Amino acid sequence: MLPEGRSIETFKQSVTQQLIKDFQWDAERVAKIRIPLLQLLEDEINWGMDRNPTALFASFYRLDLGEAVICEVMDWNERPQAAAKLAALCLERAAQKVWLRWTFGAADSARG
Repeated sequence: MLPEGRSIETFKQSVTQQLIKDFQWDAERVAKIRIPLLQLLEDEINWGMDRNPTALFASFYRLDLGEAVICEVMDWNERPQAAAKLAALCLERAAQKVWLRWTFGAADSARG
């Protein structure tokens, strides 16, 4: 159940904004892209592994994905599967961050 006054659409938008922030994407570019967010993440991870692993791992760090999780996925999966699993984990973590912010933000507002 979403906090009062929040909708699924707002949640999706907030998750997208979280990913834009953590991956340092151009918001206008993301708004124009017509592929699913999960596919965008997978493409970004594949691109980053080849061309800019430092920036990719900085994005994982900002997202607070966890080094142990990243290493486990990369150690136990071939490259395409690793990128797909990391994309799913990034999306899940961004959703968790939004959910926690909403949940604890709503609790703080109710108390204050």
